[in-house]
Amino acid sequence: MGKTQELTNCLEQCRCDEQEKTVICEGSSITQLPQSIPSGFDALIIKNTTISHLLKESFRKMDRLREIRIEECQQLESIEKLAFKGLRRLRLISIQNCPKLRELLKGSFSGIGNENGLKIRVETPIKIVHPGVFRHAQNLRELVITGEEMIVQKHAFSCITQLDFLTLTGISRIEPHLFMNSTRFYTVNIRESNFEIPKEAFTDLAHVHQFLIQRSKLPLIGMDAFAGASTIESLEFVDNSIGTISPHAFSGITNLGRLRISRNVIKNLDSPEAVLSNANQLRFEENIVGCNCGIKWIGAHPDRRLADSNYCGAIGVHRTLRNFIRLTCDPTSNFYQNTTKSPTNYTFNYKVTAHVSSSQRNHLHFPIVINLMLIFRFYQIF
Repeated sequence: MGKTQELTNCLEQCRCDEQEKTVICEGSSITQLPQSIPSGFDALIIKNTTISHLLKESFRKMDRLREIRIEECQQLESIEKLAFKGLRRLRLISIQNCPKLRELLKGSFSGIGNENGLKIRVETPIKIVHPGVFRHAQNLRELVITGEEMIVQKHAFSCITQLDFLTLTGISRIEPHLFMNSTRFYTVNIRESNFEIPKEAFTDLAHVHQFLIQRSKLPLIGMDAFAGASTIESLEFVDNSIGTISPHAFSGITNLGRLRISRNVIKNLDSPEAVLSNANQLRFEENIVGCNCGIKWIGAHPDRRLADSNYCGAIGVHRTLRNFIRLTCDPTSNFYQNTTKSPTNYTFNYKVTAHVSSSQRNHLHFPIVINLMLIFRFYQIF
């Protein structure tokens, strides 16, 4: 910000920085927004005021605005529906450090009508994101919401067409169907959160380059968590603490390019269907897995990296999963030996090429079909 100077034609209780073309309204004596801003100015900073509500069409006489910054307004409690309506030139809305603003209400950021890429940053302790907050938003360059034990309700991000970067922090709960009728998201990044992923959480989300969940606690990734999502180039879980990955958590995605699960601590991975998907590529590597003999299916998985590039925690003396299975789960130390017990069948539907050693080939049966479905069986030893 350049040097701020008082101008004779500036607003009451506000300063105008002519160099930056910015109007600055600051101080606890300010209880409402200005009705308009002087000609030639296109940015508005509202700072440390006692404004409590942004009402419908609060900026209707400021259609030249390109930036709105609301900072450290201790009394701001709500942003009402269509508060920013009609700001066609707007490129930035930034809301920071407004501790009483705990909820984002339906339609708060609807009707803006921006003609250029718009960034919306809400970095204040939001508790609830209601349905339809950004309904019919368009041409969003960036959307950042930093919450505190934040609940993201059903349809919170519905009816959004084109959003380049969505970043959510501080989530404690998400409801199913967050992205109904939303499409063309380049990156979805959820981080530093603690929440379960329920069934059909991301149904109807389509055309995403990268969906990344990182540095979070995920007690449960539920069955069919991603069912109904489509055309995701890369779905990634990195540096998380994961309780359980349920069977078929990822199998409901249509047209998934890559499923990457890396550098996580995973407590329960007892079902081979936990990593089942239609992804063209699976990268499950460098994870610390809670080791027990429920994971012995990994030793027979066609992608040998699952057993060789993931490790047990302290209870497994940090062995690779293959070594743990071989040394712990087979009293004869020959995991693939033939036994008289009934076989257990597992089906993996991956678009991958399996490389099987001669020692395994006797007990792995591969009816190869056009979609490279790999069906194999191994014998239980208990």
